[in-house]
Amino acid sequence: MSEPPHVSIVVPTFNRVGSLIALLAALRDQNAGGTSYEVIVVDNGSSDATAQAVARVAGLDPRIQYVREPQRGASHARNAGIARARGAIVAFVDDDVVPARDWVRVLKRTFDDHPEIDCLGGRVEPRWPLRIPPWLTTEHCAPLALQLNRPAEFDADHASACLITANFACRRPVFDEIGGFSTAFQRDEDREFNLRLWRAGKRGRYVDELRVVAPVAAERLTKRYHRRWYATTGRNHARMAFREIIDRDGRLVPPSPGVRVLGTPPFVYRECLGGLARWAAALARGARADAFLYECRVRYLLSYIRERAQLLLRASA
Repeated sequence: MSEPPHVSIVVPTFNRVGSLIALLAALRDQNAGGTSYEVIVVDNGSSDATAQAVARVAGLDPRIQYVREPQRGASHARNAGIARARGAIVAFVDDDVVPARDWVRVLKRTFDDHPEIDCLGGRVEPRWPLRIPPWLTTEHCAPLALQLNRPAEFDADHASACLITANFACRRPVFDEIGGFSTAFQRDEDREFNLRLWRAGKRGRYVDELRVVAPVAAERLTKRYHRRWYATTGRNHARMAFREIIDRDGRLVPPSPGVRVLGTPPFVYRECLGGLARWAAALARGARADAFLYECRVRYLLSYIRERAQLLLRASA
């Protein structure tokens, strides 16, 4: 068997053969600066020509590997890639992004320059469609799966933001210690993984130079999508007790044994009432973009409260 590469790049994919081909071309064309790497494409049950397309590319470049993971879900796919990876660094990109030509080199150099970190995340910048709705301000970017201008440090004392798996990497021993991605989450599995990292005393870093470009799908520019995103995120955060374990300074803390109302601390209800008041005030003054933002935040909090109540009921049944 050949020497293990420095970096293993895991690409989970599902029915995106067009964008996957562009991604593989960009990965093959890396100016890696002497860093060796392999690319593990994990087909998560595609029904398009993904298998044939990857086979063609693999025939031209032995660094490309194909793995089929029939259990649906990005966590299953990433975990299958981790099991196959041989590199000391395991990196992840989504199947619709295009990395900068120095992406592999910046990735390896950052880990070399910062031996204290266990993981890192990079910039995910948008490729916008031709038309952007007027209500979509920078404050509405959370549902777009972008990662811009994050704080540099991530650990138990800097845990409020999230390093997303569209552009993310870990040292291999991390997975041996804390496990892979949770298959209990169909979304927000990167947030859950981040929390386990910081709880285990790991440290991360955001690197703006580590850049990929991601297309912003038209469906993500609709209010319907944003409303659904906030409601789903609220449910998933409730399952993690996220609002109760991240304090107002962004630190990861143990859940307090304080008062709960249907499983949720009173401050979450106060935030919800305050959001309703700001939503009404914004509507009254005709500030539609602000009103929609407050509406979405209220939807998140109501979803959080509802899920915590349901969890409490199921636990007491």
